[in-house]
Amino acid sequence: MAEIYLNLLILICFCLFAWGLIRVERVYQYPFFMGIIFISFLVPQAFALTQNPGQVSQVALERVLLVSCTCAAACLIGYKLKPNKKWLVKLDIPIDERKLFKAGIALMVIGFIFIFLINNTPVEKGANGNWSGLNTIYLFFAQVIYIAFGIFLLQTLQRPSVSNLIFTAITSVPLIQTVILYGRRQPTMTLLVIIGVSFFLIRRYTPPRWIFITVIVLMALLIPAIGLLRGNFWTLLFSGNWQEVLSVSQKTFNYLIDGDLLELRNAALLMDAAEHTNRYGYGTGYWDGMVFQYVPGQIVGYDLKRLLQFNNFETYDLASMYGYSIPGGSTITGIGDSFIEFSYFGFLSFAFIAYIFKNLWISSVYHASTFSRLLYMGLISPAMVGLTHGTGRFFQEALFQLIFVGLVTYYSRIKYKEYMQYMEDR
Repeated sequence: MAEIYLNLLILICFCLFAWGLIRVERVYQYPFFMGIIFISFLVPQAFALTQNPGQVSQVALERVLLVSCTCAAACLIGYKLKPNKKWLVKLDIPIDERKLFKAGIALMVIGFIFIFLINNTPVEKGANGNWSGLNTIYLFFAQVIYIAFGIFLLQTLQRPSVSNLIFTAITSVPLIQTVILYGRRQPTMTLLVIIGVSFFLIRRYTPPRWIFITVIVLMALLIPAIGLLRGNFWTLLFSGNWQEVLSVSQKTFNYLIDGDLLELRNAALLMDAAEHTNRYGYGTGYWDGMVFQYVPGQIVGYDLKRLLQFNNFETYDLASMYGYSIPGGSTITGIGDSFIEFSYFGFLSFAFIAYIFKNLWISSVYHASTFSRLLYMGLISPAMVGLTHGTGRFFQEALFQLIFVGLVTYYSRIKYKEYMQYMEDR
């Protein structure tokens, strides 16, 4: 059955990809870009896990492949549901563009202040190698620079002017530095997504189909290499040392296919542990992620922060059950975390995210809602990370976007009297 499920997964993923290529305007919609991530990230891992299951039993292997199929299919099924008319009305918020410009400047200043603090504060790391201490708080607020960049880019494409161009260039600097100097994958994807979606929403520009076919191949080959080389990847690329780039890409891809270290193996074993112990989170894992992201232990105390969490994840003793420990720096994927929350109904997390994107897309494209456009651009990267790292990551970052884009929109909205005039002129 494992081979059947693997073939079914490949078929579903390529159906998502084909769905986007049939009509080019779909390339910025949820099913298509999730199809790209499934093909470039999950399918190679599924193939490698099938060839080298390690501690994963045949039953656990079949389970993780079956659930992967349902999650991939849910990306399209959830998107096919009719949009919610009440949501669309609430999303259609008239905006004063002058106030929006001021809000963008405020976010830009906040972003640069916290970037400065990050650069001048010694980095503290926890036992897992992740950042800890004040830098985690600074990093949280520094991310508003992405929203500022989106605001200025949209305004530049709508009404090109010297001031719009200058502020777009200024806000792009830290993003480009993060991509070039540090080789971070998520900021790279975020920057490309913001630019691509902005050009489509304002100018209706879509790249040729062959570009996306090329992207699939490059992502499968280069993503592991970028993760390994970080900033050195771009150094090699810009120096014209293609041979070294190709060599490292080939080595990392071969290492992935060998299956010695696979995120999908982490997912398979966690899912098996949840099934055998009958311990599921039922959404508490998502809550724990919110607490981890938004409750600063440096301020309220780590004991209180831990008290606010359920920590059901710690009940899965993989070492004693399978003689396995999740390698540092690896993830459990969205397949794994959605299953340990809702068992075989975990695919509904992907369907729900798809439904959110459907409403935002309709509101952005057909109602020209600035609020929806900014949210849409800000949520594409978290949605893709939702597969590679966990669906909980999507909801954490979605709340961040909702808070700050919501504040910007609240400040920039047109008041009632202005709104009546706006409707008459519309």
